Amino acid sequence: MRITIRALPISKVLFLLYVVYTNVTSYSLFFVRGLSSVLLLSALVFLLFCDGFSIKWNKSFSVLIVFALYSLGSGILVAVNVDLVISFLTNFVEYLVMFYMVLRYTDYDKKPDFVMWVFIMQSITAVLLMVYKGVGKNRISISEIVNVNILGIMFAFAIGFVLYLLISDNNPPIKLIAYFSIILLLLFGIMMTVSKKGIIAGAALIVLWIILCYRLTFARLGKWFRLLLFVGLIVISVFVYRWYSESYYYQVDLVRYRMSQLYTGDSDQERLQLIKEGIVIFLSHPLLGVGFNNARSYTSYNTYTHCFYSELCACTGILGTILFGYSMVFPWKGIVSHRRKSVQANENNRKIQASYMMVIYLVLLAVCWAQILFYTAGMMYVFAVVSGYAAIVYKDKAGEKYGESVLS
Repeated sequence: MRITIRALPISKVLFLLYVVYTNVTSYSLFFVRGLSSVLLLSALVFLLFCDGFSIKWNKSFSVLIVFALYSLGSGILVAVNVDLVISFLTNFVEYLVMFYMVLRYTDYDKKPDFVMWVFIMQSITAVLLMVYKGVGKNRISISEIVNVNILGIMFAFAIGFVLYLLISDNNPPIKLIAYFSIILLLLFGIMMTVSKKGIIAGAALIVLWIILCYRLTFARLGKWFRLLLFVGLIVISVFVYRWYSESYYYQVDLVRYRMSQLYTGDSDQERLQLIKEGIVIFLSHPLLGVGFNNARSYTSYNTYTHCFYSELCACTGILGTILFGYSMVFPWKGIVSHRRKSVQANENNRKIQASYMMVIYLVLLAVCWAQILFYTAGMMYVFAVVSGYAAIVYKDKAGEKYGESVLS
């Protein structure tokens, strides 16, 4: 038992190092071939040791495995470029291992706090590296090969996770100040990337949190402390904005221009065209699609369709869309059920937490209109966090955990 207890924190530390190294520092500070795989496999081995080398299957995770196998088989049959199918499925398998580990850590802790903090820490690291040695004049990234939109979306969901943690009823004032400081830092990171998706997603997560969670989160604080905190945030925000506008004037002008070009700029029109082409591809190959990541071989721009839903339909057909869609229904079902039970039991804190997790999931589904879920490690991570949360809060009639069975 003692060894098991020690194995879990070792696994968590290795997992944190894997996420931060793989998604951030390997691009900006140092690259060691194979280190990412070593960290991930080592974290997995320690985690499996905690489980007695048995595997616990969540329904979403199980269906995703079936989806991966289906995508490999159908891709080999119908894909124009089978190499693209295999290369991207290799990445997807890594995402599935990460997905499984997020589920298990959440289940061990009976809360999503640790996996949220892992995501937050990689985002903080990325922002600091952008300030230290960012690449780009108008839109800043941690590396020339890291898309700024991916970073902007990552920072947005990191803000969502911080806001979720704020709902806890045992946060001392000093922790609240730290949380708000992290949010300001992440907002600054989004503005450096000038990602429209990141700006809109971050704004939606903040506004909806204020509407749903503000009263409960600050109800336990004295009115004078609330006033002081509110004034302090305004003052700090003004100073941060003045420094940002003076130091990053290229970004300020670009933010204004890009936000004024929503749905009218060339890039938005190209995205709409690609989505339409994805639908046409699906209608031409409805059953199996054209193969994982092979829609790019059929589009006029020789790229993916820039919309998860059209890409899913075009690449995997009806069967693949049903499989992946099936994996996305379970988290929603689990969260809604938990929220309903919390309302009936008059557990306001849990109800608000469930409501805000629904917000995070809805924003994720909205971002999927402009970003491909299964091509992006960060978005798959967010999906895993939501799925893990749903798994621990939902109980079926027999009292068993949602969607879980054990295979030794």
